[in-house]
Amino acid sequence: MSEKKSDQRADQAFLATASHEIRTPLNGILGTVSLLLETELNPSQREYASAIRNSGERLLDLLNNVLDFARLDSGSIDLSNEVFRPSALAREVVELLASRAHSRGLDIALRCRVERSLTLNGDSGKTRQILFNLVGNALKFTESGSILVDLDYQDEALCLDVYDTGPGISDDDQKSLFEAFQQVSHEDAQKDGGVGLGLAIVRRICDAMSGDISISSQIGVGTCFRVRLPLPQVAPREPLPANDSIEGRIVLVGLPTGTALSASATLAQVGATVINMLPPHAALRTKAKLFLANADLPERTLRALCEIAPTLIVLRHEDRAEMPRFRTFGAAGWLVRPLRAASVIERAGLAVAGGKSNETETPETGSGHILIADDNPINGLIARRALESSGFAVTVASTGREALDAVEQISPDLILMDLRMPIMDGFEATKRLRASGNKTPVIAVSAEMNPEIEKRARLVGANGVAAKPLEAEALRQLAFKWIDLPSQAGAA
Repeated sequence: MSEKKSDQRADQAFLATASHEIRTPLNGILGTVSLLLETELNPSQREYASAIRNSGERLLDLLNNVLDFARLDSGSIDLSNEVFRPSALAREVVELLASRAHSRGLDIALRCRVERSLTLNGDSGKTRQILFNLVGNALKFTESGSILVDLDYQDEALCLDVYDTGPGISDDDQKSLFEAFQQVSHEDAQKDGGVGLGLAIVRRICDAMSGDISISSQIGVGTCFRVRLPLPQVAPREPLPANDSIEGRIVLVGLPTGTALSASATLAQVGATVINMLPPHAALRTKAKLFLANADLPERTLRALCEIAPTLIVLRHEDRAEMPRFRTFGAAGWLVRPLRAASVIERAGLAVAGGKSNETETPETGSGHILIADDNPINGLIARRALESSGFAVTVASTGREALDAVEQISPDLILMDLRMPIMDGFEATKRLRASGNKTPVIAVSAEMNPEIEKRARLVGANGVAAKPLEAEALRQLAFKWIDLPSQAGAA
């Protein structure tokens, strides 16, 4: 028996090392392509670059799934117990995958049917892995429309529904869907580029957590995966402040389906009457205290809405530079999708009361100094270029020891800490940083993402964990979140 365990550990070590060595150049390829796609390219060049990115993402997903499956297949699954807020966990997953969804023209949103203060006890890392795999799977097969994560808590169990507007799955194909190395069809195998491990991994984790997963689907309409995890509710460590009620009619105009459902649930919880108006021009004949309008609506429609009632423009984070133009229309403010419940309530309440957001527009340029600790020069170059183009000052260190020295010299506003580096890794560097009393936000960055690594990173003092490769836009969002928008850093 001991010899078998030794062989399993050796296999795990080989897989971890090999996958890391493969991921490193792959992350460089994906990061460089993300920068390339932000430059001026002719249509053919953009098509070729997009093809490289799509193929690279498929290969990265394959590597992640193979390693996760091998880890789960090697023995029993160890579960941990942490206190966590499921609304914050789900929001992090949706926001992490938002740039991928938006680059494909898809809407992605979170609808929270519980109070944001709901706090549970259980394995948050594996819960996050389940949700990440399901949303990632939906992104692979959905070509148009929306992906919606629905969060609820019933009968002492966390319920997670992931809806998509993909092609749907037949009853016969659903029977083998959760078996390893199974794809729905030959066409889907070609589209996915994977080997059918993602859902098998989800099933194994659900079983280990005494939960279950089910599916409902209709061909040509879409699919819903439902996960139910028995997790006990506990009293929150720090109760969230109560929200003021918002009375009156709020009209949603032209919002994508997932975003409209997300906004409706949030606003209904604080007492508002919410109407989703279709077609959009019908809203011009509607009395409302507030409009939430899609930034993609015609300029003429947006100007007319702003003249009728206070209007919040709903846009993607990638389109934040457009906000000054919407201000000229008379807009009362803005909301970035995927929507955050706290931001929706705060800004809707302010607009209904006749006020305007203190943030006159989304920042177009950043301020502050960011320290990047990464031993791979290509990764460092990609991150530097992406962040400097948004106005941040950047310093790059190649080891944990160099990172600690740099902290003393430059006093950074944010540290992006790679966890695997020579001489001193990111775990030890973060631990020493916290031991010295330094409270600079640290985001641990790793190509190998699993609940165990995330737990280790947070135990040594990391404020958050991000998975490589970080695209240029994702890097900027991370920087704005922790430097320019500190008030939103913990909002759910």
